Amino acid sequence: MSRELFGTDGVRGIAGKYPLDQAGAKSIGMAVGTYFAELGQQIVIGSDPRESSPGLVEALTAGLTSVGVDVTSAGVLPTPGLAFLTRENHDFVAGVMVTASHNPRQYNGVKVFDANGDKLPDRTEAPLNELIKKGVPKRGSGSFASDDKLAGIYEDFLVASAGNLNLNGLSLAVDSANGASSGFAGRVFKRLGAEVKTMFDQPDGININDGCGATDTAALRQAVIDGKLDLGVALDGDADRVMLVDGQGREVNGDYLIYLLAVTGKLEGVVVTVMSNLGFEQSLRKQGIKLERVKVGDRYVLEGLAATGYRLGGEQSGHIILPELLKTGDGLLAAVQAVKAVSASGRSLADWRDDVKMLPQSLVNIPLPDKSALEQPEVRSFVEEQERQLDGKGRLLIRPSGTEPLARVMVEAPEAEKTAKDIADRLKELVA
Repeated sequence: MSRELFGTDGVRGIAGKYPLDQAGAKSIGMAVGTYFAELGQQIVIGSDPRESSPGLVEALTAGLTSVGVDVTSAGVLPTPGLAFLTRENHDFVAGVMVTASHNPRQYNGVKVFDANGDKLPDRTEAPLNELIKKGVPKRGSGSFASDDKLAGIYEDFLVASAGNLNLNGLSLAVDSANGASSGFAGRVFKRLGAEVKTMFDQPDGININDGCGATDTAALRQAVIDGKLDLGVALDGDADRVMLVDGQGREVNGDYLIYLLAVTGKLEGVVVTVMSNLGFEQSLRKQGIKLERVKVGDRYVLEGLAATGYRLGGEQSGHIILPELLKTGDGLLAAVQAVKAVSASGRSLADWRDDVKMLPQSLVNIPLPDKSALEQPEVRSFVEEQERQLDGKGRLLIRPSGTEPLARVMVEAPEAEKTAKDIADRLKELVA
């Protein structure tokens, strides 16, 4: 069975266009309710604050209740918060999150979690895909209720995860990307004792991820430098990604964070994706830490963690999974644990960053209306030739985006930027 409605992370696309129009969202709600719930069972729903989210929540709720499911709204909260609530509250048989994560405001999406708070594997998305496309009959009338206490339960969990950590004397800035963690993220670090400067935490439905957050840390880096702060924390629109900024104003991405947590935690190994830097892998090897690579997407990282038994995984983009605490990427949880690790180590975040010597890396996006174009013989031949020219001194990765009609061209090499541009220019011609 096909799962074409599902990308790397749930159903995602332009809001207002199928399947993220009102009719499509209602169909998704009916399918999710039919697949996961018996009559009268509860599903929890939440969203990020982008302008299209309330309408999609309403349509999804209409679909869920039309198949006899009772819906509880947690309101606006981070995606990992919804996963946590789904896992912790045994009354919830599934969770539905409306968000397009790090994507611009015109996008939106639907992420579904099972009763364990886990993202859905391919084997579940495929039959769910069929139910959405074929449609399911109405079977009753469920109820709807809001619970404004649910987000606070997740906030308490984040604070408790720090143990006896006291950040008194630490100064930091938190960039919430005008997203789901606005107000929320600052409170977590204030409760831990830090002096907190909050940034980009005034969502208006339009400004989410706009020149801010984990995908654009320029303003945060400048704020850390200007304010002589110890560090900065940047989250994306639904707070499942995080980037840190050290006291020198340098970005600390997911690879650096995984290195920090793996070394301080004395871990046997980690699970990362094909995007993680070769220099990061070499630095881990020097510490005697194994590395397992998987496909892009934090749900594939989770599958890798289950297969290896490792206790840490994530992506260079800032999805960090600590499965003993929560089985999904959680930017705030990772930030709290990273700050805790730095504090316990007696070293600065900048010192930890300097431990890892990254190979120059460049990422270029090119338009890709049809993903199958990457499988054309002339494209495959071109890619193989470029890999031969790197001759083991770097890496080349070309893959379709899971959320946008783009091909992502990643090159690691001494002259990565020029090499990536040259390859991308040629690929544009080949896939046009």
